[in-house]
Amino acid sequence: MGIVASQLPPAPSGYPVFKHAVDFARDPFDFVDNATSECGDIYRMDLPAVDDVFVLAHPDYFNQVLVADVDAFGKTEDYRRAFGNGLLSVEGQQWRRQREMMQPLFYREQIKGYTEQMVACTERRLEQWEAGDTRDMETEMRDLTLEILFATLFGRELVPGEDQELRDAADGLNEWFTPSSWILPHWIPTPARRRFDHSKERLRQEVRSLLAEEGSQSVSPSVVDDGVAGGGQQRPEESSSNMDPSDLLTQLQRIRNSDDGEQLTTEEIEDQLITMVFAGHETTATALAFTWYVLATHPDIRERFDAELETVLGDHPPTYDDLQDLEFTENIITEALRLYPPIHTIPRRTKSDVEVNGFRIPEDHEIHLSVIHVHRDSQFYDDPLSFRPGRWTDEFEEELHDFAYVPFGGGRRTCIGREFALLEAKVVLATIGQQFEFEWEKNRDIELEPRVTTQSKEGIPLKLSPR
Repeated sequence: MGIVASQLPPAPSGYPVFKHAVDFARDPFDFVDNATSECGDIYRMDLPAVDDVFVLAHPDYFNQVLVADVDAFGKTEDYRRAFGNGLLSVEGQQWRRQREMMQPLFYREQIKGYTEQMVACTERRLEQWEAGDTRDMETEMRDLTLEILFATLFGRELVPGEDQELRDAADGLNEWFTPSSWILPHWIPTPARRRFDHSKERLRQEVRSLLAEEGSQSVSPSVVDDGVAGGGQQRPEESSSNMDPSDLLTQLQRIRNSDDGEQLTTEEIEDQLITMVFAGHETTATALAFTWYVLATHPDIRERFDAELETVLGDHPPTYDDLQDLEFTENIITEALRLYPPIHTIPRRTKSDVEVNGFRIPEDHEIHLSVIHVHRDSQFYDDPLSFRPGRWTDEFEEELHDFAYVPFGGGRRTCIGREFALLEAKVVLATIGQQFEFEWEKNRDIELEPRVTTQSKEGIPLKLSPR
């Protein structure tokens, strides 16, 4: 693509020395709203001691970065620091090879087989709950989705109330992206970055242990020959696990031990597992926590949700076929992902000078695709700050810009776990919704804070009531 532009995007007003650092660190989402109001849908963040960061806040720009000019943009150093050589951070042929190896685990027919395990994990967690309890839904959903991840993809049961160090480590990868640390040079050892380093090392120890356990278990040749997508096979009776051998650990071991020249290195396998531990539970947990919040604060929507569960499920646990009939529940999830997208921004780095809407973005600079801004833009959504599941009609979706709704990213690097996450969200909502309702006892709206994922500033404590 020929570069003709010379002008950089505008920058919003800021302080003489600290520039935009103070306003961004104080309230990043408020800063984005103010900056787009002042400068429009493309602007430059001027930060002391680090390179400028360029923010793009229109679906057309998303299409350019993720599809049309995808090869002009690469992953950022922050992602490589957090996830090493995992699927989220690698590029080029290495990414294509990893994606091809892992994709069969996320085919729809394979994912269908996870439904019962997802229900069972949710029911085990509900055994810890009692009516009248007040529970932080961010913590509860992170614990639950980690338990589901380990049961379905790792073939290992995490017992509610145990493995707290592992749970804390899985959550700790978010610490690198704390706003007050993110705007500083990477070499400054902030407390959040020290917590990040500790969490990453703890996770690496855990995945090494998982791999060692997997390597010590024998799998019969007949099971191995059935391949990834066979489903339904069980480990031998003498194994300590009852899980399907077509899980991530088994497949990574097979690839590592293969003789076809396509093996993953030990470091790649460890990084892949660290990536899945974080990405495989954190984003879905965030979506679920905010969904419970909006249900607690919108009783009319909660009533329709309850009525659909009663009509479709009655008092029996949800099956995969049942879930296809929970249409309003699906709309609730879709709208929660719009209003509170777990991935609030998609970061990339320019590989050369590029032109976006007549502005020049220099080589080797970070750009951020502001998902949350586009999801809340009145150009694309009427009354965008209101929670309205009913907006998601077929007619509305047909008219919506393809990149105005991107909770799972877009283009060739769309999240590999999209179908898994949507199934999990439906299972958890249906299973918990059959037993409990929630009450938001605070007299103010929730406040948001960005890290890798969108989080609340003070948690999401909700009071439990029986249905």
